[in-house]
Amino acid sequence: MAREGSFSRAASRLGYVQSAISHQIAVLEALVGERLIERSRGTRPLALTEAGEVLLGHSSGILARIRAAKADIAALAGGSSGTLRVGTFPTVSTRIVPPLLRHFADATPDVEVILREEATDAALLELVALGELDLTFADLPAPDGPFETFELVSDPYVLLVPSSWEIAGRNEPVTAEDLAELPLIGQTERRPRVEAALRAAGVEPRLVFRSDAGRTVQALVAVGLGAAILPRLAVEPNEATVAIELVGALPVERRMIGLAWLRDRTHRAAASHFVDVARRFCSALRI
Repeated sequence: MAREGSFSRAASRLGYVQSAISHQIAVLEALVGERLIERSRGTRPLALTEAGEVLLGHSSGILARIRAAKADIAALAGGSSGTLRVGTFPTVSTRIVPPLLRHFADATPDVEVILREEATDAALLELVALGELDLTFADLPAPDGPFETFELVSDPYVLLVPSSWEIAGRNEPVTAEDLAELPLIGQTERRPRVEAALRAAGVEPRLVFRSDAGRTVQALVAVGLGAAILPRLAVEPNEATVAIELVGALPVERRMIGLAWLRDRTHRAAASHFVDVARRFCSALRI
């Protein structure tokens, strides 16, 4: 009704008679104890009251929990079988997910895993909160929200440079002074963490370009346009580039990758198995 602006159009969209919509609104108003609709006369569209706007703001979360409850109830009959909806992002999709899914399929052959990939984990966490994903890979700590998390793997940052640069063949550790002299290709997503670490080390970064597309960043490094500071798991092997450890040169905390799911939601058997297989797989992962 809020979208359509009238009882008749809302009834038509939902496939109900208009009196049914009016009755449901009346019941809802009785339940919350407030008037939700401004019932104006004439041709003006109906409008929500302040209380109606507040309730509308909660509606997506309420519907998400209902969908999650239905999925959990349906999963009771299937036990460890059924469908598991998992979110992932590019770094994890290329280096962790393929072999992990092979292990999971061997351990739990009756579960179908449906992957949803987004550019960053922020969109995936929103889908978890809405009940559209069972769990997702995420950079930890997760932002404030209704999430529980489990740590899987600690991913160190490295300096990616063109293999033709002099620094690529040096045996000495990279210093803060080295970083201050290099043209850097930055990433918007990780800018606060990496650039704060650079400045803490007394380095004002010389940024020549920004991109959140990992392959773009590495392609720019490969042709010699700059260097980049990236998590090791984000670096794809390439003869045109060299990844150098940042031992002591940059006090940036390792990136922690984990799994996140909706707090208070029944953690069905398939999801529990996925977390367990991911834990065992990542504990043996060498980075």
